[in-house]
Amino acid sequence: MHSGTRSYVTVYDYTQAEFEGLERGTNIHDSDFFEDVVPHRKEWGEVNHIELDDLEYDPWSQQLSFSCQTKWHGPVDWLRAASCTEFFTNRLMTMATITRDETNVDAVAVIDRDLLQDRNLVQLESETVGKMYENDEVDELDHLLWDPINEFNKECEELYLVSEGE
Repeated sequence: MHSGTRSYVTVYDYTQAEFEGLERGTNIHDSDFFEDVVPHRKEWGEVNHIELDDLEYDPWSQQLSFSCQTKWHGPVDWLRAASCTEFFTNRLMTMATITRDETNVDAVAVIDRDLLQDRNLVQLESETVGKMYENDEVDELDHLLWDPINEFNKECEELYLVSEGE
């Protein structure tokens, strides 16, 4: 898949043991990962194919993150189905989806199939994005897209994760 809709998923409070279980139970190195986690395609919703771009585990922050591409829609139904599998049960999962033309950013937060948040974070005119590329304002465009994503993720962490000592 060339350039499609990109989605960026973060799984919070993911232990090293859970990551090792994910490594044993799935192929984390290619797109088979998505079918290994949610084998029943009817649970994928509008998405027929998901291509894995990158998957990383950070043991220090206990976060699993992966990015993927789809043709049009973000894999929200896949994420909801994945959230109640043996690999991701009781884990906060956030996903930000940036459309191919970089004019739209949607974000969701899920725990155990429950859709906790479903928001549009950014909506730009395609002319605006085009002018930013023409004027070599790529860093500014990145900030327009990623600052709201980072704020959304931080807000979800504060809302849905129990911090130490509480």
